[in-house]
Amino acid sequence: MANDEKKTSGYRGLARLVRYAKPYQWQFLGAFLILLLATSLEMLAPWLMKIILDEHIAPGVNDTMGLAMMGSALFGTYLGSAILQYIQNVKFQENALKVVHDIRRMLFAHVLRLPMSYFDSEPTGRLVSRITNDSEVLRQMFVGVIPAILQAFFRVVGIFIAMALLDVRLMFMTAMLIPVMLLAIHLYQKISHPVIHGVRSQLANINTRVNESLNGMRIIQAMGQEAHLQQQFDKDNEEWSQLKRKNINIDSLLLMPFTHLLNGIALAVVVGWFGYQSGFSLVEVGTLYAFINYLGRFFEPFRQITMQMSSLQQSLVASERLFQVLNEETEDTQHGQSKNQTDSPEIHSGKLEFNNVTLSYDSKNMALDNVSFTVEPGQFVAIVGHSGSGKSSVINLLMRFYQHQEGQILIDNQPLTSLKEDTLRQGLGLVFQEPYIFSGTMAENISLNHDQITDEHVQAAARKVHADPFIQELDESYEHKPGPGGKALSTGERQLLSFARTIAQNPKILLLDEATANIDGETEHHIKEALITLRENRTTIAVAHRLSTIQDADQILVMDKGRIVQSGTHEELLLQEGHYRDLYLAQQTEEQLGTTQQPGLTMAAANA
Repeated sequence: MANDEKKTSGYRGLARLVRYAKPYQWQFLGAFLILLLATSLEMLAPWLMKIILDEHIAPGVNDTMGLAMMGSALFGTYLGSAILQYIQNVKFQENALKVVHDIRRMLFAHVLRLPMSYFDSEPTGRLVSRITNDSEVLRQMFVGVIPAILQAFFRVVGIFIAMALLDVRLMFMTAMLIPVMLLAIHLYQKISHPVIHGVRSQLANINTRVNESLNGMRIIQAMGQEAHLQQQFDKDNEEWSQLKRKNINIDSLLLMPFTHLLNGIALAVVVGWFGYQSGFSLVEVGTLYAFINYLGRFFEPFRQITMQMSSLQQSLVASERLFQVLNEETEDTQHGQSKNQTDSPEIHSGKLEFNNVTLSYDSKNMALDNVSFTVEPGQFVAIVGHSGSGKSSVINLLMRFYQHQEGQILIDNQPLTSLKEDTLRQGLGLVFQEPYIFSGTMAENISLNHDQITDEHVQAAARKVHADPFIQELDESYEHKPGPGGKALSTGERQLLSFARTIAQNPKILLLDEATANIDGETEHHIKEALITLRENRTTIAVAHRLSTIQDADQILVMDKGRIVQSGTHEELLLQEGHYRDLYLAQQTEEQLGTTQQPGLTMAAANA
């Protein structure tokens, strides 16, 4: 989307939204024609009743056959209108579901292509609310709002034609009420829009609060935060309730009561007019009935529109919120790539270069400051440093989760921005510090449903990282479902599964983002053994906290405050005064303290 279209106003968003119905334009047109025919039959009924009253009942004419025929015609009119109303309602529902299905699918696909920087500032619960709740609100627009507006237009036109045939002067008097009705509708839209926007936003805040609480339930209960979280939720819920009550008050004032008031005034004028006319000429009872009937039907379309205004306002707000997401630039757009780009280079050797690269996440603080280094094909390079030194930022830039502000990053002598997303993600394999396990089977968690990764590839990858033994012990082995997040698995088992997932894709460049930071010693030993084999013919970059895991690296980069302050092998860096030696000695001291304290802990446990 264009950069200047970051915000889409209500009615512009609505017009843009209607364009998504274009693939189903003929189906909607058929529903509109059925609606027109049903409305025409509905408008014909009072005229038939006028004929029955004036020509068959009032004069006292004994025409049983004629009366029976007119009665049958009246019944057929109502029956035909009811059947056609049912058909058009089903058609609008079916077409609306198709449109919402397409919008929701398109929205989810767009979210999957958004850069990581977007998710840093957008709460998960709010996104869930937009994909599910807001898209569902749009269905009501296609089912209720649009048909109501069209039917109102058809009815008003038909009613004015019928009124003109009955009494032109009363027709013009009735027409004078239209500006008043339109003014009320405009006033309702102006007052209710910000209130409904607040209701939808506050509902998204409640979803966010619930989502965060459920994800952090262990910490909440462990730290005794139940009362505090309940207080925050009650505050959000009370704000939503106040906005909702305000919305109800506006609806109660400007919707039904106002139209009922105008209807009563118009009815009094019509009855008074016919009463006045009866002093000079005979007033036909059928004409009086028909005019009063049409007058009641005249207000019905405006009553329908005002009743649908609440749904229309919710649809406008929902469309604004949806297009706020759709207007966000995707990764491809940010890097100047076309969605259909086909001339992307491939990753063959795995050479990496950083040339004077600068990165800031907030445009204030430097995460990387003029960083330069080269990794030759097949090399194992480790990046170490204190927390916040910029280690993981190197990985973030290579995976193109974020965009650097200055400098250049090359892969195989090609700019990183020239690679398609698919090419980049296939050539680079990343193992995170915190592995995520999906709700499918163990095999699906390794293959991630890639067609080219067969069951043999899955099991081979698991064996390479020593994950096969614990998988074989599970119920149903590779068909076992660990559940969302893999909470039934240990941290080490989840990390082994994450390693197998990455290796199964056979990347040319392997990235490890503190992948052994949270695992036990036995799992770390298995991974260290596996890495010796996995690094063959593969460029490897490991962001490490434990220096024991990267001592055999071809090159170690030491970072501090976004800069590379030292580089060399493990042996070379130990001979130098600096950050690496300090880190190494600190970790050696921690390990020695842990070793000396262990017997005491064991003795205490035994005495207990």
